[in-house]
Amino acid sequence: MTAPRPLIAACLVAATALAAPIAHAEPLLPVRNEAAFSRSTALPTLGEARVLDGGERAYSARLDWSNEFVNAQTLDEALLIDGETQRVTFGLRQGVAPGVELGIDVPLLFTNGGVLDGVIEGWHDLFNLPNGGRETRPRRQTNYRYTRNGQTLVDVTDSTNGIGDVELSAGFAIRDDFAFRALAKVPTGRGSRLQGGNPGGAVWFDFDPFSDSARWFGYVSGGVSYNGDADLLAGQQKKLVGLGGAGAGYRVLRRLSLVAQFNAHTPLYKGSSIDALSRAGGQLAFGGRIALGPHTVLDLGVQEDVLLSSSPDFSIHIGLGFR
Repeated sequence: MTAPRPLIAACLVAATALAAPIAHAEPLLPVRNEAAFSRSTALPTLGEARVLDGGERAYSARLDWSNEFVNAQTLDEALLIDGETQRVTFGLRQGVAPGVELGIDVPLLFTNGGVLDGVIEGWHDLFNLPNGGRETRPRRQTNYRYTRNGQTLVDVTDSTNGIGDVELSAGFAIRDDFAFRALAKVPTGRGSRLQGGNPGGAVWFDFDPFSDSARWFGYVSGGVSYNGDADLLAGQQKKLVGLGGAGAGYRVLRRLSLVAQFNAHTPLYKGSSIDALSRAGGQLAFGGRIALGPHTVLDLGVQEDVLLSSSPDFSIHIGLGFR
């Protein structure tokens, strides 16, 4: 019997990747809270302790595919979040001087009913995890609705496509393994469609505690985010948000690394007794990185909400980076 040609081609690509020199790559997965109600907050991707050298350039294309479901109600509040978003981000970073880099990320958001509901229900059933009532709702629906004291404050029920908030960034090297970074969120998205639409910014530090290791790599990060009034829920929005994270990766093969990381932030909203709005966010991500060539890497990962309801139930991350 002969193997199918696609299988042979895949094996050849894998063999080439494992034999080629290691590409210089991002330390870990560039992921964050992808919840629809988090887009009015400037939440950076953490973990890049190394600043690009002067004249060095890095390109990236990333897909973050997230599924959300929350159905919660109190005496005076009701929140329904049922939808799926594919966020496609194109990034460019440029070293402009020794120890200084500038960057830009342009996101495209596609929000719809999605196709992952059945996959997530099966995953939860396999590990005996709660579905939170998602099995009682019709599949492939888009519904973001929040009422408070009888007043409807958010009501988005149609699929939406468009640009999100563009992010401008800067990095400054304190040491080779320690960087100070800043981000400005430009209000290019439509706030009424939960695509951002308000100005914001963040400052933080990234530190790599494994800089002397040949196989281990990772980060410890911490910072703060400040945000202008959003179109929706401005009265409940927290302007100042603390953020941080830590992660580690290990090169199991010359061309293959496995990574795990945890990012968190303080609550994004106030004045609510519903966890999805009032609770701190925590996201656990794990996956792997394959170096496809001396200058190209492929990231594959998944992300789960460790603190339930404050982040998407499940996110898939696929990223391609080139230097």
